[in-house]
Amino acid sequence: MVMLGMLLPWLAGCQGTKPVYPTSTAAAEAAAASMTVNTSTPLREGDVVKITYEADTNMNVSVKIQLDGNISAALIGDVKAAGKTPVELQTDLMKRYERLLKVNDITVTLISSAASIYVTGAVLKPGRFAMDRPMTALDAIMEAGGFDPTQAKPSAVMILRVENGQQQHYELNLKRALKGEDSSLFYLKPYDIVHVPEKTFNF
Repeated sequence: MVMLGMLLPWLAGCQGTKPVYPTSTAAAEAAAASMTVNTSTPLREGDVVKITYEADTNMNVSVKIQLDGNISAALIGDVKAAGKTPVELQTDLMKRYERLLKVNDITVTLISSAASIYVTGAVLKPGRFAMDRPMTALDAIMEAGGFDPTQAKPSAVMILRVENGQQQHYELNLKRALKGEDSSLFYLKPYDIVHVPEKTFNF
């Protein structure tokens, strides 16, 4: 109920805006590719990275990026990690270790991402879910236990997303997907909100 209460002002702000639908499978696949964890993905607070030292494997460590954006590295202390890609962090570390290691060969790998999505409304287990892989709107709903069979309206699922400081919303007819009538995929981005509305009953 708390999460839905927070969502209602967002939904009110969306009224009058024309729903947007995914237009092609190719576009969805491109969105999926952009979500793949790789060396060009900026790191965030809460991400876990593995630092591998060629000079001394005993220094190898997996560390979590703290809320201040830093990690603690052996011999040199705190290093800013949030906002950098793994490659950028790797380059920064190699500069800092230049005079400390005989073999200055360091590798930084993203092990797990802190990115999450939220599912609210008429699902069996609404809540926050880790986004550690490319995830479609239907995937997220399944993570939340699936549609509530007596309450959900899968033909009008809403995705709320913030892009470039602006709130965007997308309306999806997942009822057609469940019937096998629509094979297009809508891929989510970190911190998207997936809202499944309830059916309207006329008495």
